[in-house]
Amino acid sequence: MDRSFLSQKSVIIAAQKFVCIRLTSYESESEKAFVAKLVNGEPANTAFAILSPDGVREVRGRGPGRGPRDLFSNADDMAKGMDAIAAKYPQKKTDSVPALPITLNAKVGLAVAAGDLQPLVVIVAKDNLLKKKWEGAVAELAWNKDFSGYFTYAVANSLKEIPKLTGQTINEGIFFIEPDVFGSGGKVVQELTGDQADKQLVPAMRQIRNAHVQTPKNRRQLANMGLNEGIFYETAIPVSGKDEAADRERYKKRLDMNKK
Repeated sequence: MDRSFLSQKSVIIAAQKFVCIRLTSYESESEKAFVAKLVNGEPANTAFAILSPDGVREVRGRGPGRGPRDLFSNADDMAKGMDAIAAKYPQKKTDSVPALPITLNAKVGLAVAAGDLQPLVVIVAKDNLLKKKWEGAVAELAWNKDFSGYFTYAVANSLKEIPKLTGQTINEGIFFIEPDVFGSGGKVVQELTGDQADKQLVPAMRQIRNAHVQTPKNRRQLANMGLNEGIFYETAIPVSGKDEAADRERYKKRLDMNKK
């Protein structure tokens, strides 16, 4: 889905006219129910749909399904189709900054960042007003053309929500984290207190963006590494896709055998 459609320049440009959402259907019952409605059944590991602003899905070709190929023949066709859909819903002008595109929680954010080969930016504060203030500051940069698409974002009440984290020296603030290859842990490479954020947030994001190195991954490589390192990601709710559940069960059995 990423390689053949979503990473193509024509689709990226067309997508700027849309609100793009990644649902975490094995981490949230409500999001699972939403995906199930789109695919008319139990969610599997992928689903794809284009919705109108009122939440009614756009019908094109065979309708919503497992990926963009169920709606479009190739990336250029997808870009043209999206432009045609967007033309039906003229964008409303607003002076407000869009909300920060955060993941469901910090743990999921770490896994998403690892999967997308991106650093994770986490805003940590117990006080909700303080958290919202820092969210707004980061959001202004998240949608800036210099930083859009380069980071994954999350908010948390405590860094304890993030597993196997190293490198932190403060308890609250804005943290830049490099996830490990699996997203099962991470290292804080930069941290800012609230007082530092005003002057240092922009240079920090620029530095992390420029220093980040994307290391390509493939499924077989990750499976072998995971078996060697004893990695198994526990989802919040059971995986419902039959083939995916079977794959996970086979992997878990091999993992248990390696531990003996």
